[in-house]
Amino acid sequence: MVGLISVITGLVFTLIVTRRLVPEEFGTWSLIVPMISYFLITEAIFDFWTIRQVARGENVGRTSLLSSLIFSFGAIPFYLLLAYVISGDSTADLDLLIFGSILVPVFFVSQILTNINTAHKPQKTSYSLLVFEVIKIPTALAFVFFLDLGVVGVIISIMIAYLIKIAVQIHFAKPKLKNKFNFLYLKRWIKLSWVSLYSAFPRLINSLDIMFYTLITGSVIGIAYYSASLAIASLVVHSGLISQALYPKLLAKGSHEHIKENFSLLMYFGIPLLGIAVIFSKPALFALNPAYAEGSLIVIILAFKTFFLILFKTLQKVLIGIDEVDVEKNPKFANLIRSKLFSVSTIRYVKSSIYLGLMITIVISLHSLKFSELDLVIFWTMTALLIEIPFFIYLWILLKRDVSFSFPYANTVKYVGATLAFILIFFITSDLIITYQESIYNFLPELILQLAICIGVYLLITYVIDNKTKILFKSIIQEIFSKE
Repeated sequence: MVGLISVITGLVFTLIVTRRLVPEEFGTWSLIVPMISYFLITEAIFDFWTIRQVARGENVGRTSLLSSLIFSFGAIPFYLLLAYVISGDSTADLDLLIFGSILVPVFFVSQILTNINTAHKPQKTSYSLLVFEVIKIPTALAFVFFLDLGVVGVIISIMIAYLIKIAVQIHFAKPKLKNKFNFLYLKRWIKLSWVSLYSAFPRLINSLDIMFYTLITGSVIGIAYYSASLAIASLVVHSGLISQALYPKLLAKGSHEHIKENFSLLMYFGIPLLGIAVIFSKPALFALNPAYAEGSLIVIILAFKTFFLILFKTLQKVLIGIDEVDVEKNPKFANLIRSKLFSVSTIRYVKSSIYLGLMITIVISLHSLKFSELDLVIFWTMTALLIEIPFFIYLWILLKRDVSFSFPYANTVKYVGATLAFILIFFITSDLIITYQESIYNFLPELILQLAICIGVYLLITYVIDNKTKILFKSIIQEIFSKE
C-alpha cells in the first residue's frame, strides 16, 4: 500500500517539475542525481557490511552513520570537479550543477539509515519513503510552481524532503544508534572494502550511461526524454519494495519458503505495474509535458527493462543472503573469492561492462550518422533491455542449482490474466475518457479516472480468483490499524 501511494506522489512531483521546466532545464536536473550516485559508491564500504551485521544483531549503527557522514563531505570536491568537466562539454548549466552539491551529504546519510532500518525493521523503510514522497509535493509546489525557481527550486524541494525523511529514519533507527562509535568496526570495513566496493562498482558502471550520452552528444535534450520516460517506467521499481525484507530474513537464517512468498508478492505488484506503464506510456508522458509525448516507445522499453532488473536484483539478494562466508570475524581471502558475495558481483561486472560498451558504441555510431536524439535514446534503451534478459535467465539458473523452492506459477498466471483484463478495458474505454488537452487541469482528472478503472479491475479480479490476495488485503488493513 505504501509503495502504491509512493508511486502516485512520485508522479505528482515529476508532473510539477516537468510542467515548469523546459527540456534543457529538466535535462540538467536529470544529470545531478546520477552525478551524486557516482560518489555514493564509496557508501558501499559501510552499506554492505552494515545491513549484514545489523541483521545478525551486531551493534554497528552509530559507527556506520558517522563514518558515512564523514565520507560524504569528502566526496563534495570530486563532485564539483566532475560538474566542471561535464558542463564544459555540454549544454548543462554549471551553476546549477554546483548548487546540486548540497544534496551530497543528505543522499549519503539517508542511504546508510535506509540500510540500518532495512536490517532492523524493513517495513519502516517504506514509511520513511512515504514521508519523503509526500513532502516533495508541497515543497515543489512552493519553490518550483509558485516561486518559479526552476532547477534551484527542485534542489531545495528535494533537500527539505530528505532532511525530514532523515529525521523519520533516525527515529526508527534509534535502538541501533545507541551504541558508541567503534573504530574497530570501521577498520574491519576498510580492510574488507575490496569486497563491498567490488559488489558496488557494477552499479557505478551502469550509471555512467547518462554522463557518456551527454559528453558524446553535447546535449541534455536526450537526457530529458530519457528521464521523463524513466519517471513513468519506474512505476515498476516500486514492486521491488516487496523484496526489502527478504535479504535480512535470509541473513537471519530465515526459511527458503520466504523466497516463494516473496516472488508471489513481487509478481502480484510487478506484473500490473508493468502493464500500467506500457498502456499509459503516451498519456502519462503527455501529462508530464506534451513535448515528451512522442517518446512513448522509450517508456515501454524501459518498463520491460526495469521489470527484468527487479527480478535480477531479487535473485541477487537471495544468492548473497544465503552465503555465510562473512560470519567469521576474519574470513580468509580464498573463501571470500569462492563465495557468492564475489561470484554474483562478477556476473554484474560482466553485465554492466557489456551494456556500457555497447551503449557507447551505438550512441557514437548513430550520432555520427545524424540520428535524432529521440532515436538515439530509443536505441540506447533497447540495448539496456536486450542485455538485461539473458543475465536474468543466467542468474535464475544459478539460483535453482543452489536453492530448492517452487516458483508460484499458478498465481503468476492469475496476475497476468487480471492484467490483460484491465488492458482490454483500457483499449475499450480510453478513447471515451481521455482527450489530449494542453491544460493539465482538464487532462489530469481524465487520466486519473482511467487509471482508477484499471487498478479497480485488477484488484477486483484478483480478490475474486486468488486467496492470497484476500489474505494480503487483510494483512494491509491490520498493518494500517495496528498500534505499533
